[in-house]
Formats: sequence, structure tokens, C-alpha cells
Amino acid sequence: MTKRILAILLAMLLACGSMAACGDTEVAETTADTAAAETVPEETEPVYVKANLPERDFEGETFTFYARIYEGVWSATDILAKETTGEQINDATYARTAYIEETYNLTLEAVESGETTIVNQIKTFVTAGDSSYAAVVSDVYDAGGVAVEGMLYDIKEVENIDLSQRWWSGMTNDSLTLGNKQYYATGDIFIIDNKATRIFFFNKDIVEDVGLDNPYTLVRENKWTLDTYMGMNEAAAADLNGDGEMDPDVDRYGTMVQPTLGGILYFAAGGKLTDKDENDMPYFACDTANAMEILMGISETIANSPTINMTNETTINGSEPDNIPRFMQNLSLFAPEVLVHIETMRESEVDIGILPPPKYNENQDGYYCYADGWCVNVVSIPVTNVDAEKIGFVLEAMSADSLNNLTPAYYEVCLTDKYVRDQESVEMLDLILSSVVMDNANIFSWGGIESAVNDALYKGTAIASVLASKKSAVETAMQKTMNGLLG
Repeated sequence: MTKRILAILLAMLLACGSMAACGDTEVAETTADTAAAETVPEETEPVYVKANLPERDFEGETFTFYARIYEGVWSATDILAKETTGEQINDATYARTAYIEETYNLTLEAVESGETTIVNQIKTFVTAGDSSYAAVVSDVYDAGGVAVEGMLYDIKEVENIDLSQRWWSGMTNDSLTLGNKQYYATGDIFIIDNKATRIFFFNKDIVEDVGLDNPYTLVRENKWTLDTYMGMNEAAAADLNGDGEMDPDVDRYGTMVQPTLGGILYFAAGGKLTDKDENDMPYFACDTANAMEILMGISETIANSPTINMTNETTINGSEPDNIPRFMQNLSLFAPEVLVHIETMRESEVDIGILPPPKYNENQDGYYCYADGWCVNVVSIPVTNVDAEKIGFVLEAMSADSLNNLTPAYYEVCLTDKYVRDQESVEMLDLILSSVVMDNANIFSWGGIESAVNDALYKGTAIASVLASKKSAVETAMQKTMNGLLG
């Protein structure tokens, strides 16, 4: 995210001031008159972000995306909009679409997949030599699945695309390379990757009622760590009905979460299931001494903790895990979840804050927020495209222009609800979205290592034996993937 976007949003927040002061019109008028008498604000032209591209006329050429657009939360509706609807994200997407079409004299179109998984559709049209599609928008799983079949261009080699620019997600894209090749990318051209990022929602009222330290201050002072998190869990958990037993339907927990908590905390610690060597080749990385120390530390901390309720049940609401509706009922301090719930919980009466997942300890260099490849959308270019440099030009222009409309709109959507309308939330959201990482073990499902590690951390199983049992299968799967990607 750029400083310009933050400046816009901070100005928006400061203009509104506190919730109490917004309605104080008499004070506002007096202050405005005084200010007007003292200073005359300088008029400045808006500063627009533009890609480092030359002027170009495509003479009405049409560029068609085959896109993962379906009835679901991860639908790539942020790639194209042909009309305004009054909805912020749609209208920002429309503004980008109109700008690109008018500036470069071209037409953008999208063919909707109607399904969330589109790997077979991509393979079908590429195998048939169908050159109808200039680019593909899919989840990372599907992009990886067709990349190993040799069906995608190495984006790093496509003319006009510069992945080092700020409108491409640097940390995320670095996670996606293999063998110094990159077949798909994400950045400001989308907002779905933002929604897919794992964060920690917290209940501000419980923090105040229990007398806990301000979580935002903990982040700023480098004290938001695993130990601090667990201490807050223990302080917040309470047997509210006094029957001597913890019941998630009536009692308050420190955390309510899906059984993937261990994995989220491992990635938050800077851990990797698989990493890459100096030649960008993958290797099994979770059995090193440092990784084992972190994994065992996490497992010993969270497994069987009476302050944490972990479940995949959807008995309360069939469309989402029970941890979310219970969090909205003030029954947990923390709810580690994907950022999309900042929208699904907008009707909640809970005063909600957002945080990155905690560091393992204070020696850690930064925060890491994990994103799952099934949720994140990426753009790729099929080898059937005979003019890859043309769509490269268009994608670069679209991604850059997103900093003028789509990204600020997403921030505004996230920050206009009562529970996140504060300066700290701007700060946390920026930190979160600049710290997104992925793991190729997740993207390619190498040896089932991710689910095995999550399960072991959740249940307190001996992690060393789990890793030893999986290592050979993971390494075999990695080699098969690399054979496909590198030929």
C-alpha cells in the first residue's frame, strides 16, 4: 500500500474526528470560520499513479479474461466492471476499466467460469489451441496445476510487466517463484488476495472489561508475541454460567478458531513448510532445528489449552464456522480468521479490532500473515496467447491504476464500520497487507504436509515423527512439480 493511500484514508478519518464530535455542528462551524480567516488552503491537483509505460493505441482491440467468477466470496468480480452500481468496489473497478479502455483505445471483456475451480476448463482450451483468452484469473491452486503442464508463460519474461513495482505484491509474489520462474502473480489488480489473508480479530470490549493491555500498543512496541497472546487468552477465558465446565455455547474463551490455528501461528513465526535455496529450488524446511523448536513451542502452547476452542463445526450458521457467530456473541476475545469477515461481521454489535497474527518472540524480524492458495486469486497468461506482450502491457497498466481507485476503495470499505473506524486500524491493515506470505507446499499439496502439521499441532502429536513420516513423500512431490515447471 502506498503512503498516498494512507494519507487519503487518514485525512478521511481525521475529517470525521471522534464519533461524538461528528454531530457537533456548532463547534465545527466556528472552527471552520476561524481556520478560513487564518489560512487559505492551497489547491493541488490529484496525483495519479501511472505505470511506466509509453503511450499506446490498441485500435479497438479486445482483451478477454477467462475468470473465476461464480456465486461465492472468492469470485474475481474485481477484475472487470462495465457499469456503476453504487457499490464501492464495483464502481472503483469500473473506474479502472473505463480508464484503461479510454486511455489505450481497447475493450476489456471477461468470460465467467461459473465455478470456483477452473483448472479443467483452462486445460481444455489450452490443449485445443484456443487463443480466445488473453489472460486467466484463477485461484493459486489452479494456476499451479496448469503451470506444471507447461500451459502458462513465465510472467517474469513477459514484456511490459515489472513485478518489482509497488502495485505488485512483493512478499506474496516472492513466495510464488520456483526455479527463478513465476507463472502467476497478484497485486493491487485484485482485492481478493487481501480478503484471503489470515488475521486476528479481537473484541475491544473484552480487552477493556478484563483490563488487558491495548493490543495495538503491543504491536507497536514489539510485544505482540505468542506468550503475550496466550496470557491474554488465559485472562479472558471465563466460566460465565459457573457450572465448573467450559461450554462454547455459553462460556467465554480466549480464542475460538478452526483447527488450523497451529499452522497460522507457525507461518506467523516466519516458519516455512518448504523453503527455497539459493537457486530458488524448493526443499523440505520444517525439520530444521529452528523450525522444530518453533513447532514444538506452538504445540506445547495451544494443544489441549482450556482457553482455546477449536472446531470446524457449522451448526450455528451453515455458511461459516461456529467460531465467527460465537465471537459475535461476545464469547471469545480472539477470532483468527480470513480478513473477508471484516465484511461478514459488519452487522455485529461487537466492537472489533484487527491485528496481525502474533510473532513467536520479540527477536522476530517482522510480522507474517498467511494466505491460502485456494482463496487467493492470481493472473496468468496462457501459452495460446500469441501476443503476450500486449496483455503484459494491459496488466501492468491495470495494476498500477488500481492504486488510484480499487485499493483505496477496499481500505474505505474495511474502515467505514464502527468497529474498525480508527487510526490504529488503518495502521494495522497496512501492516497486514504488506506482510502476506504463501507456501508452495500448500499450493501444490506436496505430500499432504500442511494438513499433517496442522493436525499434529492441534492434537499435540509428536511433531518430529509426523515430519519424518512425510518427508519422503513431500520431496518426491516437489521433484515431480519441478520437472513439470522446468521441463
